[in-house]
Parts: sequence; C-alpha cells; structure tokens
Amino acid sequence: MEKPKPKVTPIVVPDDKLQFLKKKLDNPDLALDIKRDLVKEIMGGECAVCKGMPTKIASYDMDGITLIEKYCDRCFEESNSKK
Repeated sequence: MEKPKPKVTPIVVPDDKLQFLKKKLDNPDLALDIKRDLVKEIMGGECAVCKGMPTKIASYDMDGITLIEKYCDRCFEESNSKK
C-alpha cells in the first residue's frame, strides 16, 4: 500500500533544550549511542530514515489507521520528492 499525502506538523522543542542537544551532538567525544539516546529523549524520537534529529511529524491516514513518522528536513524532502 502506498502512503497517502501526510499531514505535517513541526516538532516544537524549547530553545534551551534544543541548544543543549545541538551542543551535545557537536561534541566529537560523545559516543553515537549517547547522541541517539539524547535525540530520542529530547525530540521524542528520531528520523525514520537516517536516525538523526527529526524536525517534522508526518501523519498518514491509512484507511482508518494513522501512521505517524518523524523526519528530519532532508529525509522528508527526499521521501516526498520521489512521488
């Protein structure tokens, strides 16, 4: 089944938490699993494609069932430009 056009909403995170997260993600000494855990904790999940920091929530109505996925800007644009 092909995904229908999604309803897209931005992920809203307080600026202080976002700055904290960006600082941690820029730290080369921090392990990748710790960075991913921080993204999941602060952003409520990770990008469905690249596992990076999501910026959008896409809700797809799949015949009465709602599929919810989170995407970063780049992956969202790439996944929707293929259609």
